[in-house]
Formats: sequence, C-alpha cells, structure tokens
Amino acid sequence: MAVSAIAFKARNKEGRYLCDGVECGDWEDEYLDTLILSDATLIIRNDLSKPDNDDIEDFYKFIASLPLSNDVTFIKEHYDPVEVTLSEEDLKIVRERNDW
Repeated sequence: MAVSAIAFKARNKEGRYLCDGVECGDWEDEYLDTLILSDATLIIRNDLSKPDNDDIEDFYKFIASLPLSNDVTFIKEHYDPVEVTLSEEDLKIVRERNDW
C-alpha cells in the first residue's frame, strides 16, 4: 500500500528534503536537508488520504504557533511542498519515530 504525503523539497538541491528534526538530518548538508524520504518533514493525513493545499497551510500555521523560533518564511523561501509517495516501510519508520 502506497501512501500519498507532502514533503518539502529543498530548492536548488537534487533529491533533498527538509528533515524531520536534527536526528534525521544529513550533517553533510548546511541545513541538514535529507536524501532519505522517511527522514523528511512530511504531511500525512491520519486517514492516509491525499493531503491538499489546506493541509500545507495548516502545517505552516502549526509551525508558526510552536514556542521555539520557527521561521515559516525560511521554509517557504527555501523549500517547495511536493507530493510524494511513501512505501509501507517508509510509513512504518515515520510512525515509529513520531509515536503514531
């Protein structure tokens, strides 16, 4: 079963995505952007249906509301939200990491 999700692809970097925290980042990249899809920041709906633009906007609002310094403008300037397909194994990794 493949699952549709949204990842944030780094602009001007081939195959790199915004990582899902420092433990998932590639330390050889200046912004820790990852090459591994299951290590990327992902928007996945609870019912596993395809995310849409409303989900992306909700993500930006959520990030902006967090108590730490979360620069949504930086994300919007350096990353493009793109549709990706996760394998069952990728989804399992993401679920385990996020206690989901």
